[in-house]
Amino acid sequence: MSPSSQELPNPYDWRRHRPRVEILRPNVEEVALDLCRGGSGILVAGRGLGKSVFLRQVHAALRRRSDVLAVLLSAPPPSLTVEAMIRALARKLGVALEDPMDTHEVMQAHLASGSAKPRVVLLYDELDRYGRRRDPALPPPGRDFFNNLESMRRDLPEVGILAAGSIGVFTFRDALGSSFVARANRVRLAPFGPPEVARLARPFAERGQSLDDECTEAVELLTGGNPALVTYAFQELWSEPRQDAGTVAAIFRRFRRSNEEFLRDFQLSFAAPELSQAPQRIWELVSSSGGEIRHAELKRAAEPMDGTLKLEIRDVLDLLEAAGLVRITGSIDADPVRARPVAGILGLPRASQPIAGLRNRLRADLELLMARLHAAAADFFRPGGEGEGKKLVPESVFSGFLALGFDLLGWQADREVQRGAGRTDLRMRWNGSEEHVLVEVKIWGRHDFQRVHQQVLDYWTAGARAAAVVMITDADLADWPAVYSDTCLVPQGVAAEAESVAGSPVRARFVATSRTSDELLADVDHYLLRLPRRR
Repeated sequence: MSPSSQELPNPYDWRRHRPRVEILRPNVEEVALDLCRGGSGILVAGRGLGKSVFLRQVHAALRRRSDVLAVLLSAPPPSLTVEAMIRALARKLGVALEDPMDTHEVMQAHLASGSAKPRVVLLYDELDRYGRRRDPALPPPGRDFFNNLESMRRDLPEVGILAAGSIGVFTFRDALGSSFVARANRVRLAPFGPPEVARLARPFAERGQSLDDECTEAVELLTGGNPALVTYAFQELWSEPRQDAGTVAAIFRRFRRSNEEFLRDFQLSFAAPELSQAPQRIWELVSSSGGEIRHAELKRAAEPMDGTLKLEIRDVLDLLEAAGLVRITGSIDADPVRARPVAGILGLPRASQPIAGLRNRLRADLELLMARLHAAAADFFRPGGEGEGKKLVPESVFSGFLALGFDLLGWQADREVQRGAGRTDLRMRWNGSEEHVLVEVKIWGRHDFQRVHQQVLDYWTAGARAAAVVMITDADLADWPAVYSDTCLVPQGVAAEAESVAGSPVRARFVATSRTSDELLADVDHYLLRLPRRR
């Protein structure tokens, strides 16, 4: 890096709704055109998916048209009354009415002015806040205001409206009976994929320090493509001396401790307990499934046992997909529904069960994380070279995913150099203990994978109490336990006991006890985890 490039200001700021590095969403022009024709839309998305940025992009597209006045209302007025909302609209339109009674009066006054443009588009952010009640006994003023807007649109078809929100949108539809929501088109935002993440990373190349594929893959996978989190990752990487998958995992371990409110708000954006807990129940069902869920299971999970909303299965899956937590293939009406979780910090478990013994805890938490990894398997494949099929991402990306998962479960994970033997993937402590455990990640067929057991022994020190090998494969062989033993254990002189793996994504599991060159007793569990190439 040249001295001058080090002085470049950090171009990333994850808190801003006007980012300096911005990715234009592909459906901006399509949505803008529909609104110009008097259409209406509802944008449902979770925290950090870019609702506010999208509205601003649509606003910019509309302002390029000479026949449209685009008005962006970024938040409701401080006083949540119908009168305050009407006055806010009048101010934005430049209408000087002393005491406007309704949106009809405001809009007709605007259109009657000589300088008015023939079409108007209203863009409302934070729709959820309009649905809040000042008095529990009375309907929220936002219901009356948006119903009044919809009534006005029937008389003035040259007015288009787009509003953005999250689970509160369903409050308007179900609890408030909004005619506006009932007629509006659904507008979707997808999480960022590899192309968007690569484009967002361009400032690193412009300063002469391009991020390698492993680093950008780790960013995409550990964020789940959530735009706010991708931006946060690049913001923090900008000043890091080392930019690799391990650093990305460390960044999000810090994020979890310093930005708990974001994670809380994200949870509430799709699963507010006072509204409905069905989204949380179905999310847990998707996370523990093998990618296919029967309608009967979904129906039981969607039963309105609590909260005020009566959400259907389609509503909940739409909400989870809009939050960037779930990917659905095929039709929601099919039985079973093909739904799987998206990899990333937002979908990782955050609670470890009370378990006696460090080795038992390592086993239980590792198997929980491997189940999540298996459920989100499709996210861990990338296109191969010319004439090749998909291939698994590098080992470092899997290590980063597990490191972040263990941290969320309460472990303290690091990547310290072990003696003179090199670097183990994970060295972890539990609850401040001096004792530690080791986790080594390998991909079948790569990087001297046959000697993985000896590598763990080389990393062993007196403070180690247990270790685990996670061998990852995408191959499906009829007799994996025998193949694994004959390849990775027997040639190394390792005596190991095979354990049953029925009903598990783990294709082979062995318990081995060996002695290191220092005559230390080493207990090592081996797992062979197969990841299917789902779409």
